[in-house]
Amino acid sequence: MIRLSSALLIIALVCGLILALIYQRTAPIIEKQQQLILEMSLKDVLLAQTYTKKELSGLTYFEARDEEGELAGWCLPSSSPGYGGPIQILIGIGRDKKISGIKILDHKETPGLGSKINEIGYKETEAGFLRQFKNKAVKDLVLVKGKTEENIEAITGATISSKAIVEGAHRVMEEFFKVKDPE
Repeated sequence: MIRLSSALLIIALVCGLILALIYQRTAPIIEKQQQLILEMSLKDVLLAQTYTKKELSGLTYFEARDEEGELAGWCLPSSSPGYGGPIQILIGIGRDKKISGIKILDHKETPGLGSKINEIGYKETEAGFLRQFKNKAVKDLVLVKGKTEENIEAITGATISSKAIVEGAHRVMEEFFKVKDPE
């Protein structure tokens, strides 16, 4: 019995050591990939020349400027609890305080249901659900079940996921404009 326990302990230690070495080798690569994804996502939600990471009253955001150095808007990261875990989004906001684009950076929603929040249809370039956010001000971010032109239409069978994105966008925009006065 002791011999078996010792063998299992040695195997567990060797496996733990191997996992630690793999993590140590891949951590910088993963970090680089995440930075690259963030940079591409910034351009997807708000087209600009430069993005400067800033912090204001504990809120992290990216200030976007065009070729002439003029303010183009802001990009706000947000996280909100979904059905399968936190949903991380990035919201682009123009100087007019309206959403120019929204992108889901990470989610763990149920495939075929909650994952529809990020589903791109045939011959489309962006997710249909996320397209509803374009040109909406914070007051327009209201989730409704059923057809609507004015508000955000929830995805059937994925109300929790839909609600998480709307609430995450609404919350971060409200917080941002409480502490940041647009130039």
